[in-house]
Amino acid sequence: MEGLRLALEAEMNDIAAHKSIAPTTSNNDDFLPEFSSICIEKLGEDVFRKWLSPLKIFSQSENEVIFSAPSKFIRDWVMREFDLKKLLHEIRPQIKKISVIYVPIAEIEQQVLSTESEQKIVNLSKYDNVFAFGCELNQRYNFQNFVSAKYNKLAVSMAKIAAGIDAQINLFDDKIPLFIHGGVGMGKTHLAQAIAWQIREYNKSKRTVYLSAEKFMYHFVQSIRNNDVMSFKEKMRSIDVLIMDDVQFIAGKASTQQEFMNCFNTLVEENKQVVLVCDRCPSDLTNIDEKLKSRISGGMVINFKNADYADRLMILKSKAEITGEKIPEEVLSFVAEKINTSIRDLEGALKKLLAGKIFDQCEITIENAKEVLADYVRKSNSCAPNIDKIQKIVADFYGIKISDLISKSRERSITRPRQIAMYLTKNFTSESLPKIGQNFGGRNHATVIHAVKLISQMINKDHKILQEVKSLEEKIKS
Repeated sequence: MEGLRLALEAEMNDIAAHKSIAPTTSNNDDFLPEFSSICIEKLGEDVFRKWLSPLKIFSQSENEVIFSAPSKFIRDWVMREFDLKKLLHEIRPQIKKISVIYVPIAEIEQQVLSTESEQKIVNLSKYDNVFAFGCELNQRYNFQNFVSAKYNKLAVSMAKIAAGIDAQINLFDDKIPLFIHGGVGMGKTHLAQAIAWQIREYNKSKRTVYLSAEKFMYHFVQSIRNNDVMSFKEKMRSIDVLIMDDVQFIAGKASTQQEFMNCFNTLVEENKQVVLVCDRCPSDLTNIDEKLKSRISGGMVINFKNADYADRLMILKSKAEITGEKIPEEVLSFVAEKINTSIRDLEGALKKLLAGKIFDQCEITIENAKEVLADYVRKSNSCAPNIDKIQKIVADFYGIKISDLISKSRERSITRPRQIAMYLTKNFTSESLPKIGQNFGGRNHATVIHAVKLISQMINKDHKILQEVKSLEEKIKS
């Protein structure tokens, strides 16, 4: 037990800096005027008055501050557009975590704080205790607000089966572990929380827990410190539905991985539902026990692919309809075409256009959209895959030089990566076949066509090539 304790203490080093084991709260908000001055100095008085002045201190501890916002719109805007932690560090460098929550003004006025000398942290959750062990759920992250498109259709279908509402649920005799992976801001967390909300709404008897891998590790370590490991194990194994986000966090943490694998195995063997969310596919997880990776891969692995133009346009139309604001079709088309980084960026761009209309009285036109969304467009352009990026990723993956890819070498160790690089360039860029050939040592378009056709055929026949190509695609999209 002592050896396990020491191992876990080591694993906690990288999160101990921003986790207070037993924080003490304080109602002392005298730093707010100073914080306001810093915001005005750094951002300007107009920006401060419009966005940050409505914030109030809802709760604070030694290294955490929770602000309240009078509207969801202001909350979302502040969290997305401003680095509050950086601003607050100017006067309170010990603060490690900052949150902004939506609290209606009426609730703030009615809030009663404890008069005891040692106050307790305010419990922000208004939901059943089933989530008390896990993380807070976002009320917006439900199936009703999730836009299903071609790029995520399979993921949505499997999520509904996991939630027990899909008509195809009888296709599966047992609960299938679901592993959802994809790039940042694609909607993975939204879908995972939608499962939790759905189960809570229609099957309250099920013990459902949604938590991050970091939270799992934190509770596990606490149970070791408190000599209460068996209680932790019993609690985790009594769950009917376990939904864990950011699985990649446990990479390199052997003891936590072992405990999670034990928990995972027990739940699956007892036909309980397990849903895991990660930023990469199981085969690309590094510093993860091979047995755990194999166990995860035995479930249903779903890739959140990048949304294409049609998907992005559909999402924008759906989100615009929810707002009730009429946005010209040509503007939505412009946004869908120019912003291809993530669904989160699409939503952010839409909100920014609406904010300009509401607060600056600017009509939403193509000209305004180009000006207001310049940063988003610039980000999309910088993140878009190009030939240089693909060549570097392929060369690094196969342990060769970029110069080898464009050389005249016909060695198999060079030709196969070169053909795969051409195949990926054709799929991920809009470059013409002659331009691709030119960038691979002056080859003609017929050579590129041959490479694309060959790799396409090999993917269907050679499992090793299929896995290599999938891994490379993930790296290109990340």
